[in-house]
Amino acid sequence: MKFAYRRSATDDQIIEVDIVPVPERTGVYRVTVGERVFELAERLLHHAAAFCKEAGEMTLQFEGREYRLFDASQRRRSAPTRAGDLHAPMAGKIISVLVQPGEHVKAGATLLILEAMKMEQQITAPHDGVVTRLLCHEGDQVTAGTELVVLEPVAAV
Repeated sequence: MKFAYRRSATDDQIIEVDIVPVPERTGVYRVTVGERVFELAERLLHHAAAFCKEAGEMTLQFEGREYRLFDASQRRRSAPTRAGDLHAPMAGKIISVLVQPGEHVKAGATLLILEAMKMEQQITAPHDGVVTRLLCHEGDQVTAGTELVVLEPVAAV
């Protein structure tokens, strides 16, 4: 299986990956990532806690660490904004949703609270606007980068 990925959605560098079974060793795969070659035993896949592929982005949780890969065949995206970003900054659990679709909010208003690594992260509105969609619910487990809320600027509504 051959594919290519980027380390981030905004990265220009494309890394080629090739995974092939080792014929003389059942359950072992030769993995080539760029210039690095290593072998991966099939049994290691049982240590993967989660794997999600959505819209050209793959998230893999393996032995307590989270890895995000971006499909290089997808168009490179511009860097997301940091203040008021409406995506999960890391994997966690939605513990409180404080808004509803159709609700008008002011810049800086807390929209929801995400618990990650025993810390609460407030997801805030980057600008005045109207909540048009909620893409999560209380109790949901989300991966890093998951879009949580769609907020339309007031002028666009």
